[in-house]
Amino acid sequence: MKLSAVKRTETGTSASRKARNEGKIPAAIYGKEVETISVLINRKEFQNTIREVGYNGVFDIDVEGDTYQVFVKDQDKAALKPEVYHVDLLAFTKGQKVTMSIPVHISGVEEIKEGIVSQSISELEVNIAPAEAPSEYVVDVSELEIGDTVHVSEIKVGDEAELLTDDSLTIVSVSAPEAVEEETTETTEDMPEPEVIGESKDEDSE
Repeated sequence: MKLSAVKRTETGTSASRKARNEGKIPAAIYGKEVETISVLINRKEFQNTIREVGYNGVFDIDVEGDTYQVFVKDQDKAALKPEVYHVDLLAFTKGQKVTMSIPVHISGVEEIKEGIVSQSISELEVNIAPAEAPSEYVVDVSELEIGDTVHVSEIKVGDEAELLTDDSLTIVSVSAPEAVEEETTETTEDMPEPEVIGESKDEDSE
């Protein structure tokens, strides 16, 4: 999969806004052996590429005749609408390991008949060659019971990856519904009663 890009000749807020209005996304290509290049990519082509290779997928990008192998390191999105404002593309060479954030998804929640499943971590940071990186790590919680937890250390990232996230952190926990209700009740009881506006202290004393 190859994406085309052109070097940016204009920078700044107004230039970026103009580019987005024309269906393009400002982006930056950088890496250990690549000086940062500011480019513009076609929004639809970028969306189609990510749809095909996945968020952590590797693809080639052609910049006016020069080709780089990259993956999406980061992207800025608009706050109120699903529009990408800027994309960071990390370039790498074959076999080179880089730091990547891999999503963590949980499965089997529907199998738990009693208890509330809470996910505390949504991604793991690993050092890995992008071509060997999984699209996601999946945690099966179908056999967990109330009081059970799954820690980062229990995720098998593979010999090809170096785990950078603290392995003592909890990814998923199952708690009793009563515990959640009690916590909610205690929080409500601790809240001060609302003051009635317009009611004078003299009236209260009477």
